Amino acid sequence: MRRILPLLFVLALTVYSVQTDAQVVASEGKVEHTKGDKIAAVIELPYPVEEVEAAIVEHFSKKGGKSDKSKGFQIFRSMKLTEEDVELNDLHFKVERKSRKEKDITVVYLLVGRPSENVGARSGVDRHKINEAKEFLNQLTPSVESHHLDVQIVAQEDVMKKATKKNLSLIDEQKDLEEKIRNLQQKLEQNKIDQAKQSEELTRQQGVLDAMKARKKS
Repeated sequence: MRRILPLLFVLALTVYSVQTDAQVVASEGKVEHTKGDKIAAVIELPYPVEEVEAAIVEHFSKKGGKSDKSKGFQIFRSMKLTEEDVELNDLHFKVERKSRKEKDITVVYLLVGRPSENVGARSGVDRHKINEAKEFLNQLTPSVESHHLDVQIVAQEDVMKKATKKNLSLIDEQKDLEEKIRNLQQKLEQNKIDQAKQSEELTRQQGVLDAMKARKKS
């Protein structure tokens, strides 16, 4: 039994690793454009659409790139696919949720266009720089992962702020309660003193009353 469990653990890790790799490696696919489907590089990322879109914009903004939108695509014009690349390209991204049930899985399509090319008019068999596009998506993945981590850090910092605020509130509440307890304890001690005095006064007054009754009988 001891030998079986480690083996199962290794197999589970292997399966998970294979599944993870399958999710983050770009492949060749098709994306709908103006005049039919076009061959495109495609990758699935385990993050929400808004995070992936923001990560892509952030990636290109660091390189001085700006985007515009057209026909459901986000386009970054005159960009290099790699630092060593001597050619400029128009990069057409389409980012969409995989399905309604898989809200946190995003599909990214990339068409690499020639400068000022109308990619919507290209033929359905045009594979222009498809391999370079797949490699670009693979290299883009760490940027998306980093952005996702930044989002998580910000969210966790917000959780920490709220938790800290709640903790400080509880500390203040404790101080107030302790002050109230001290006041109540002081009042309790004073009450005991007053009770003792009142008991003495009661005994004294009872003595007076008893003396008056004794005089009446005599």
